[in-house]
Formats: sequence, C-alpha cells, structure tokens
Amino acid sequence: MKKSEPKILFSIICFLACFSLSAQSNNENKGLQSWSLDSCISYARNNNIQVLKSALSTEEAKVNLKEAKAALFPSLTFSSSQNVSFQKDAEKSVIYNGSYTLDANVTLFNGGANINTIKKQGLSVDASNYNYLATSNDIELSIIKAYYQILYAHESVTTNKEIVNSSLKQLERSKALLDAGTINKVEYAQVESQYISDKYQLVVAQTSEEDALLSLKKLLEIDTSSAFAINLEEAGLSELDIIIPDKADVENIALTTLPEIKAAQTDIKISKLSESIAKAERYPTLSLGGSIGTGHSSALSTNFGNQLSNGLSEVLSLRISVPILNNRSTKSKIERAQIASLNAELSLENTQKEISNAIATIHLDAISAQSRYDAASAKVKAAQESYNLISEKFQLGMQNAVDILVEKNTLLSAIQEKLQAKYTALLDLKLLNFYQTQGERNN
Repeated sequence: MKKSEPKILFSIICFLACFSLSAQSNNENKGLQSWSLDSCISYARNNNIQVLKSALSTEEAKVNLKEAKAALFPSLTFSSSQNVSFQKDAEKSVIYNGSYTLDANVTLFNGGANINTIKKQGLSVDASNYNYLATSNDIELSIIKAYYQILYAHESVTTNKEIVNSSLKQLERSKALLDAGTINKVEYAQVESQYISDKYQLVVAQTSEEDALLSLKKLLEIDTSSAFAINLEEAGLSELDIIIPDKADVENIALTTLPEIKAAQTDIKISKLSESIAKAERYPTLSLGGSIGTGHSSALSTNFGNQLSNGLSEVLSLRISVPILNNRSTKSKIERAQIASLNAELSLENTQKEISNAIATIHLDAISAQSRYDAASAKVKAAQESYNLISEKFQLGMQNAVDILVEKNTLLSAIQEKLQAKYTALLDLKLLNFYQTQGERNN
C-alpha cells in the first residue's frame, strides 16, 4: 500500500463520520418541529375531534336531504307468500299455493309537506355547516389563548432565570461580606431565603409553561408525550403599537359574519318551515298506487307458467285521505313548532348579546392592558435604576440586605406587571383581529 493511501482512507472515514453526524443532527431537528400559530390552527381544523364530529353532523344532514328528495319519487315493493295446506278428504292431501305482488305508490299531494321538508333539510345542511365553522372558530380561539399563554410563560421563565442568576451572585457576594464581618448571619439568611424563593418562582414558571404546552397539545390532538415546540418569535412589542380597532366596527362585522349568528338565523327559517310542515297535516293527502299480482297452486292441473299468466291481475288506484279527528295531534305539532320558532328567535338574540358582550370586554381589556403596559414599563425602568444603585452600595457593604431585598421585590413586581400587561394586550389585539376578519375568513 502506498503511503498516501492511508491518508486518503482516513479522510474518507472522517468525511463519512461527519456526514453521518450531520444527518443525525438534521433528523433530530426535523423531529422537533417548531409550530407557528397559523400551523397550529390549520392542524387543529383538520384533526381536532370536536371539529371532526361537527363535520360528520354536516354529512348526516346531507344524507337527510337526499332522503327528503327521494320521498318525491314512487316507492316500489315486491312481496311473495308460499303456503302449504293439508286436507284429509281430498285427492291431493298436500296443496302448495304461491302468490307474487309488485306494488308501486307515489304521493301526489300532501299539503306541501314533502316540498317543505326538502327545503328544511337543505337549510339543516347550511345550519350544520355554520355550526361546523363555529366549532372550528371555538377551537381556534382556544388555540390562540393557549399559544399566547405559552409565550407569556416562556418569557416568564427566561426572566426568572435571570433573576435566579442575579440572586446567586448576591448570595455569593453576601457570603464574602459575611466572612469579612461586614454583614451578620441574619442578613445573610435573608439573602439566602430570597435566593431560594427566586428558584421556587422559576420552578412555578417552568411548570406553567409545561401546563400551557400540554393544553395546546390536547387541542391539537397530538401525543402529550411527544416533543413539541412553538415559534417563540410570534409575538412582538411592535404589535402593541397597533391602533386598537373601533369597537362598533368590530361588533358590526362579527354580528353579520360569524357562523354562529348565521346558524341561529338559519334555525329560525327551519322553525318556520317546521310550522308549515305541521300545518300540512290539516290538508287531504292524495296518492296514486298500482300493483301487479299473480299466483299458482298445485291443486290446478295447468302448468306453473300458464297459472302465472292466467292469474295475472293489474290494479290502479287513486287514494285520498282526509283528516277529520286525530286526537289533537296536528294542533299540538303546530303549537310545538310555533314555540320552537320563538325559542329560535330568542337564541339568536342571546347569541348576539353574548358576542357583543365578549367583544366589549376584549376591547376594554385591550385599552386597559396597553395603558398598564406603558405604566409598567416606566415603573420597571425606575425600579431597575433604584435597584442598581442599591445593589452597587450592597456590593460595597454600604447597604444592608433588607434594603436590597425590598428594592428587588419592587423590581420583580414591576417586571411581572409588565409581562402580564404585555401579553394581555397582545392577546386582546389578536382576538379583536379574529372578530374583525370573519368576513374574509368565510368568503
């Protein structure tokens, strides 16, 4: 083997090893998909069980519509009976008889019940589709809230990690001051207690983030034990600079485009048709029928084929049925349908009020959250400056532990207020945008 060959072989082995490690790393990165808010919403619309069940309701409504349309066509049935009789005092003690009948029937008039039933089932398909969209919207709203809760929890974890690191440095400095006799054991214990408390708050924040991730996984119907990460760049401070839309504009769009509103309006139309269907029972029913029948018997001497041919009978009938008394059944159906119509109208009014109230609450919270965020930002800045001054003095042994802990708690409180206000404002703006863009979503 030439001297250069080992070098070439070694280079090839190194290249293959590096390529293998790179491929493994890429596969691991692919396994941990980063989910954006839009990808979460899109995935849930196709996989959430509540949404899928709602879609099945729409398919069921379509089947009912086909059945209602089929009622306009004639019905056709075939029936046959085979009998055996035993006679003691006859030439043939066992006689076989058979009959065959083909019946057809079609309703010519029933007060418009069939036509109105078709219209009603057609509206039921529309209502089911609106309910499907409303269910999808409910899941989307839940995902938006869960997603922003994760963003908030993650930033809270990051902040708490910084706080713990700062507390650790203070604890280490306090130990040095204690050893130097600058502070006493009580002051050191206070700093140590604050450090332990900060670590506890970090654990609480991490648990909150895990719970929020778990909630989102459940909405997405994915394995709760699988690796999961979201796009942490989804929310930004720039969004807080967006002008809050006018409440009346958002409300007007929502009340005319939301699927739950359209579903409630469709339910009113369905109820009115149910009244017409119930009233149709007061009218006569006219139907056309026809039948062809034949039979055979072993008691006859003619053969089977001739018996069927000779026994053939054809019947054409026109039947009218006039309701006179039916134990108040029709009147009760009409009254129940009228009550259902009133109930549908009240449901629409209640749905409109719920949506208006929800938008009003979100709009007020958005304005309040933006104001709180501005105030909290100023408060954090002031608290941070004060804490930095006290911390510098503490490092030099010129300030006691109590003073720095008070300033630190003030700063922590301000940071927490800022975080809450920030994500409350971001979430409220996102929800207002959701209601404001319903028309674009449903077109």
